[in-house]
Parts: sequence; C-alpha cells; structure tokens
Amino acid sequence: MRELRFVLLSVTEGEDKPLKYPTIFNSADVAVITKSDLAAAVEFDEATAICNIQAVRPGMEVFKVSAKTGEGMAECLEYLEQRRTRSLPVKLSTS
Repeated sequence: MRELRFVLLSVTEGEDKPLKYPTIFNSADVAVITKSDLAAAVEFDEATAICNIQAVRPGMEVFKVSAKTGEGMAECLEYLEQRRTRSLPVKLSTS
C-alpha cells in the first residue's frame, strides 16, 4: 500500500504559495485548499491558485474545503475512501 501525501493551502496564505514552495506541492499527491469560506474576504482567486498548483504538479487532484461550512468535505472524504478501498488487499476464498 502506497502512502498518500496531502498538501494544505489556506486561502489566507494566497494563490502564490505553490510557486513559492514548489517542492512541497511537487512531492504531494493531493492539494486541499482550506478555509474556502474566507475566500471572498481575503480576495482569494481560486482559478489562479489552481493554475499555480497545476503549473508545479500537472494533473494534481485539488479539493476546496471549509470546516466551518462543510463545503467540499464530503468529496474529499469520498476520495480518501475510494483510495483506501483500492489499496486494500484482495482476500481470496480458499473454500
């Protein structure tokens, strides 16, 4: 079973973080944009953030979540469950 590495990017940190810290984004499997409920207040540009993430790690899965509102949590958890299920060993019946 392979480990799954996540990198978290808070909207309060800004869209440029993937470009400033490419190593952590390049070594992760999934990016999670957090605190999405604050995006408007901090003028976070989601499209630019995703573009910057994809520039560093093309094809990276990106989730946008908010613990406060619950936005995106179900999708992110479903992704984790699917990955966990795929990584479980298959048990063969010997009877």
